[in-house]
Amino acid sequence: MIAGLSPTALLLNAILAALAGFLLGNLWYRHRRALDRDRARWSGLAERRGWHLVERGGGFAVIGNADQVAFHLSQGALAHGDLGVFLEARIDRSPWVVIEVFALSSPIAYTARRPGDRVRTGDDAFDARFATYASPPRRAAALCDAPLRAALEGLPRPYLMVQNGIVVLIWPWDKLPTDVQLDAALDVLRALAAHAAPATS
Repeated sequence: MIAGLSPTALLLNAILAALAGFLLGNLWYRHRRALDRDRARWSGLAERRGWHLVERGGGFAVIGNADQVAFHLSQGALAHGDLGVFLEARIDRSPWVVIEVFALSSPIAYTARRPGDRVRTGDDAFDARFATYASPPRRAAALCDAPLRAALEGLPRPYLMVQNGIVVLIWPWDKLPTDVQLDAALDVLRALAAHAAPATS
């Protein structure tokens, strides 16, 4: 017997230890089941779209191509505890410009960088729902053309940052992204890539 502990106290400690073990085991089991569900969902998405599944640190992502632009698609936390979909890419020979376009209702609107000056795209309906900032501003109108605006309109409350060819596109969504959303996101990349300088031989 441990000094100072009665048989009743020892029994109580043993019961508490067993209960803690059970709770930890149940938590681990639930975590593994959730992980398996996420793996199956992201794996199914990758297979359906012809992309590749990537697993890192208990999270999942896919990598793929939109024509000649390679991208990385994942899901993570946004502001205020929301979940969002993240698409990241790099477009070679892209115009040297920093541009930020976001829906005024985006959860990222409050923390957006707002580089340079606010510009208008010439589309009054779009400008009423989206804010566009750019440096230098003279390049923004050409880059934020009709195909790009239409693609952004196809996403729920999106946020887009383009910095000298590095692209980050985010939209709030707590489920697996839909094919309609994915098609719109890839159209964003294609619209941006259309402004890249031609490759030289």
